[in-house]
Amino acid sequence: MGIKHRADSGFRKFSALIYVRFGRTVKSCEMPYVSYPRFGINLKIAIYISILAILISCNNEKKEPNPLVITYHQKGIEFRLQNETDSAIVYFKKALNIDPTDIPTYESLVKTYWLNDQPELALEVLDSTPSKIRESISILTFKGMTLEKMNKLNEAMKFYEMAFNLSPKIQYNSEEDIMEYIGYLTLQTIVGEKEKSIADLKHLKSTELTEAEKQYVNLIEPLIQNYRGGGYTEILGSR
Repeated sequence: MGIKHRADSGFRKFSALIYVRFGRTVKSCEMPYVSYPRFGINLKIAIYISILAILISCNNEKKEPNPLVITYHQKGIEFRLQNETDSAIVYFKKALNIDPTDIPTYESLVKTYWLNDQPELALEVLDSTPSKIRESISILTFKGMTLEKMNKLNEAMKFYEMAFNLSPKIQYNSEEDIMEYIGYLTLQTIVGEKEKSIADLKHLKSTELTEAEKQYVNLIEPLIQNYRGGGYTEILGSR
């Protein structure tokens, strides 16, 4: 039986949904497509979705996923949605045994260890990734976030800076870009370029946005404006 947690189904469902949007297929009846957070979505969830969006979209290697990896990963997500985290971990590890370079599965496994309040185990997983992906944007950023959970912010910042330096500059061109762009501006803020992020947001707001995009930007803007150097923990709060 997995460790039980306080119900927070919105967070888990939307995390899984982003995974679907960037390279996976699941049953549409389980996780309908949503392009970005809309009315009533918790602010933490909105920010977290943006972070996942930039991490997964910046995975430069485009490869055809192994069907069995998809099956095991989906099964793990289903267990995590039911708060059965031990079973979820088993299936995520099964997926990684088949493809030890599957970054979305590492994301799911690491986040499950976070939910279990086991950041040390999450760090072990990230440290053991194959050299091929160890310095990818996703792995570097998740390592930083894990170190934050271990109260090692200064060490975490080194990994955020490495990830940001590797990240292509994401531009906003259409509604489909909003999550990746906000995720990029969030990381840009964390690595010390807050004023540039504020200016970028101001420019974004001067463009023709949909009402939903405007609401999303208005949710994020105060967090960037008021950021004081506390990393993702300051933005998301402790989990």
